[in-house]
Amino acid sequence: ATIDTAALDDLGADPTLLLVDDDKPFLTRLARAMESRGFTVDTAESVEEAVAKVRAAPPAYAVVDMRLGDGNGLDVVSAIRDKRDDCRTII
Repeated sequence: ATIDTAALDDLGADPTLLLVDDDKPFLTRLARAMESRGFTVDTAESVEEAVAKVRAAPPAYAVVDMRLGDGNGLDVVSAIRDKRDDCRTII
């Protein structure tokens, strides 16, 4: 696959994106769509998984579902803010 360098320029130097949703088919579709737009995508299906990934490598961008099977998406947002306060987040 080719990478659209103009899209990457718009994303900044760090195009990392964490997607958090417990709807696996939706998560897979969204991940593919965002990868095609130049993001480097990682996914998580639970608060626990997302928080672990944030601690290991805080993303520059995040899309987080509010209601997850094991808790509240705001817990993920809080973990992101603790590690990287410049992350742009959509809930």
